[in-house]
Amino acid sequence: MLMAYGQGVFQEGPRCFRGRIVLNDHRLFLQGPDGDLAATYIPMEKVVRVRRTLRGLKVYVRASMVKTYQVLIKGQRRHLGELVRDLVKKRYLTKKFIWPEWYDASS
Repeated sequence: MLMAYGQGVFQEGPRCFRGRIVLNDHRLFLQGPDGDLAATYIPMEKVVRVRRTLRGLKVYVRASMVKTYQVLIKGQRRHLGELVRDLVKKRYLTKKFIWPEWYDASS
């Protein structure tokens, strides 16, 4: 099932992509005018933490046992709230006590 969350920006370090934010059963990514942007693929099983910020949404990804990186996704607040809700539901993430942050309790 493919769900879209409006237009947004995907920023990982110096790399920055613009497109439509899309979440399906297996990954989070952006779609550009020419199709999927493969450089923005985030596998769902690799997401270990999600944090809401004033600038957008930080997604922490564990690529391997020793490498973790973070991605900043910017977009409309309403759509990012829906994206957080769906990510938390799909990954069974646990909310921190007061902070707008969810993490994978199993890792």
